[in-house]
Amino acid sequence: MADTNLANRVMYDGLYTFVVRLLNMLCAAALGILTARLLGPAGKGAYTLPLVEAALVTTAFGGLNTSLSYFLLNRRPGPAILIPAFTVAGLYVLAGAVALVPIALLSHHSSTLLPALLALPSSAALSLAGGYAIGTKRVRYSTSITMSVTVLTLILMCVGLFLIARLPIVAIAAWLVANFIIGGVCVAALMWDSRRLEGHEAVSTREFLKFSVKVGLVNTVSLLNYRADLYVVALVTTTAELGMYSVAISAAESLQVPTQVATQVTSPHIGSLDLEAAARLAARCVRNNLLVAGLVCGVLFALAPFIVKLLYGSAFTPVVPALRILLLGVLFLSLGSPMAVYFTLKLGHPDVPLRLAGLSAVICIVMAVLLVPHWSLVGAALASTCAYVVGAVGGIWWFTYATKLPVRSMVVPTRTDLVQYRDFLIRIIHDGRSLLRPLTSPR
Repeated sequence: MADTNLANRVMYDGLYTFVVRLLNMLCAAALGILTARLLGPAGKGAYTLPLVEAALVTTAFGGLNTSLSYFLLNRRPGPAILIPAFTVAGLYVLAGAVALVPIALLSHHSSTLLPALLALPSSAALSLAGGYAIGTKRVRYSTSITMSVTVLTLILMCVGLFLIARLPIVAIAAWLVANFIIGGVCVAALMWDSRRLEGHEAVSTREFLKFSVKVGLVNTVSLLNYRADLYVVALVTTTAELGMYSVAISAAESLQVPTQVATQVTSPHIGSLDLEAAARLAARCVRNNLLVAGLVCGVLFALAPFIVKLLYGSAFTPVVPALRILLLGVLFLSLGSPMAVYFTLKLGHPDVPLRLAGLSAVICIVMAVLLVPHWSLVGAALASTCAYVVGAVGGIWWFTYATKLPVRSMVVPTRTDLVQYRDFLIRIIHDGRSLLRPLTSPR
């Protein structure tokens, strides 16, 4: 009964998360189409630059997210957990500001420094809010936060580009304002809700910082793993090619919308179950991701030329070969998240995904440097895909070694999986009919 209740809760959380992530993907796609069509390839590249530079720093802020989740799931710290959380967040913002200066100078676009700096505080706030939602097992809030940022950015972008001016600086301002507003609301909500937390187990700032730095390093190396190609493109090609490749990456990563659902909704359970149950749940997530990613990847691969031309215009059609290569890589990339959650939230060993991400990042960087100058966007896609494949294969080997589970348990759907999917579908249909049934007045 407990397993059934957990499965139902996870699946309902998954359904909600999938719907919201799908809507978020559609809004993000609309945002990409809007900036591509109104700014053109060169303007799209100019808009992308500060976002890319900020992402290189704020990816480490994911350590704040995971650390807050970890201590809330494995300790009973009470409201006092916010003291080390906000202190470490402040340190991250300061360190990020220092790191952005040489990044902007190396990119030869110093005008991107100010907007990238302004994005740091809100990024830290959003990371803490997401970690708090996972740590208190309210996965749906975490998904809603991401959705709210995208929707508000899209609204402000429409206002700015249509009513003010079709310039990259206007688009950048809309992005900054949206993140600032949602980040401020999240901090206020987090402080208000944390008053209800129970417990008084102390978590020191040093302990929080140590764990978050490890996870932040994993995230940064992982970013280099699947973004090194974009940075090399930004350094050695034109802004127009950067704009086109950013479209390819956005389209390929839309594949992760359905696969990230399973990881997100099960992460608090993987972090709180016993070792054996957590390992089985993580393996099931990998199976789920492989099945879903394979279906979605096949559809996007077949329709890539039509989708790119329809949504972004004929100016972006040269990116189709690179997009198809990236789709294969993202298929492998989708398998790693559940295993990373198991090692980080359950075992408290973020060093395992760090090593895997480090290996993949080295492969991606070396291959991108060698291939992009000669093969441009296709070379960048090849470098990224090779890195994803190596990381996924290494992750499966390490996970099966640590858990003693067979590889089959991670790649082949089981009868139990199919039965639970069927039963959940039946339950959705039943609940939907109940909601749609007309009300009858009592006699």
